[in-house]
Amino acid sequence: MSPPRGNVRPARLADRAAVAALWGALVAEHAALDAAFAVRPGAGAGLPAAVDRILRDPAAGLWVWEGPEGVAGFCAAERRTAPPAAAERQRIEITEIAVVPAARREGVGTALAHAALDWARALDVRRVEVRVAARNPAGDAFWRSLGFTGFVNVLDRRL
Repeated sequence: MSPPRGNVRPARLADRAAVAALWGALVAEHAALDAAFAVRPGAGAGLPAAVDRILRDPAAGLWVWEGPEGVAGFCAAERRTAPPAAAERQRIEITEIAVVPAARREGVGTALAHAALDWARALDVRRVEVRVAARNPAGDAFWRSLGFTGFVNVLDRRL
């Protein structure tokens, strides 16, 4: 599947508002899946500053999909360092990925994910992780279609 007309590129400061809006929509979608993802009122106002932090962080990557209508998706990833005793010293964690509904199932998310995978290869990091909400079968299917498999089950308990 080839994505619609457009391209993936590293995000810039000028993309802050678009990325923050997509991130806010992603948070809302996750909150609808599970109350554990609910956010406090007004929390979305902090998303532009969070985008700025990612852009300034040398251990992070942020990419956008830009098409004729503007930014239609983004992907954020971070380089993580393992504890000193671990044989595998580093990994990349894709922390966020979002695509506007009109561009879903068109290859945009795949192109964004590949930008993060290419970044990992360029850093000579051999493992990439992503967390998927248990109640998000579409997200799970998306990542599995890219070759991701089960690794760790994260369990929680409400008190």
